[in-house]
Amino acid sequence: MKKMGNKTSFKKGNEPWNKNVKGIHLSPKSEIKKKQWVGKKHPSWKGGIQKNKSDCTLLWAGCNKRVRRPRYIYEKAHGKIKKGYIIYHKDGNKDNDELDNLIAISRAELLKLNGEKKNVA
Repeated sequence: MKKMGNKTSFKKGNEPWNKNVKGIHLSPKSEIKKKQWVGKKHPSWKGGIQKNKSDCTLLWAGCNKRVRRPRYIYEKAHGKIKKGYIIYHKDGNKDNDELDNLIAISRAELLKLNGEKKNVA
């Protein structure tokens, strides 16, 4: 093995020790098993609620799946939302997920609403 500055290079013909050993288990007792740390079993579990600074609150919906809380609340009360529609908070507070504060609007309507806000300022 040659040292070249901070890099180490192998001579031609040398092979790494782990070539062709995919799938071996060197310490099976201490390995993390599939779905071992999922959901309530995870040490950092916070009740299935994830708060983001720039977006609405997310709810846990299974392994590696999240659902936006406003959408979940709206769909539970009114059924599935049509394609091209989004959930909009009337008062502008993304943390206020009361049913009377949520409406389903098209993206075109959202553009109009956001355009009106910019013209007012």
